[in-house]
Amino acid sequence: MKSLILTLTLIGLLVGCTKETPIDPTEPTPPIDTTTHIIELGRGSVLRNGVLWTPAFSARYYLSDKSRINITAKLRENGFDHNLTLADIEVSKGLHIFESSTYWNGNNKIPEVGYFVSLDLDQQLNSYNVDSTRTNQFIEILRYDSVEHIVEGRFQTFLEGPNTWWFLPDSMAITEGKFHLKIQ
Repeated sequence: MKSLILTLTLIGLLVGCTKETPIDPTEPTPPIDTTTHIIELGRGSVLRNGVLWTPAFSARYYLSDKSRINITAKLRENGFDHNLTLADIEVSKGLHIFESSTYWNGNNKIPEVGYFVSLDLDQQLNSYNVDSTRTNQFIEILRYDSVEHIVEGRFQTFLEGPNTWWFLPDSMAITEGKFHLKIQ
């Protein structure tokens, strides 16, 4: 009788339990309401390792291919030049996945990211590239106006680099990036 009651209690507990699917933080973030702009024209912003970073953003067409752009974010910080480059981006609306930047894969029509820290714009101290072990690294073009040459979107990436200087981090989480830029 005890085993029957124990068995029925166990079955009741198992039937009553439901396992919730955990939210994976690497899943794409929810869609943005595209009826309004995510940031004002001429601006961009991003969280760098969880802290708001607001460098000067700019966008340029490739000289040989007007269907692709580069977006750069530059800021002089603590005497060093920080440069985030989002390169080889197709200006079509939609989600595009970043790949790790190498010497051999430039201009292959797959978006890539690089982050560089330099002194006086000519002495490179450290470089960071896409962490290939992470997922959910993307740029999403929300709007593109080919007449006015305006692009708007969001991005996220995780970067790693050799730690060559004690005051620079080994890796960077570039999250909640957004831009609304006139393409030059």
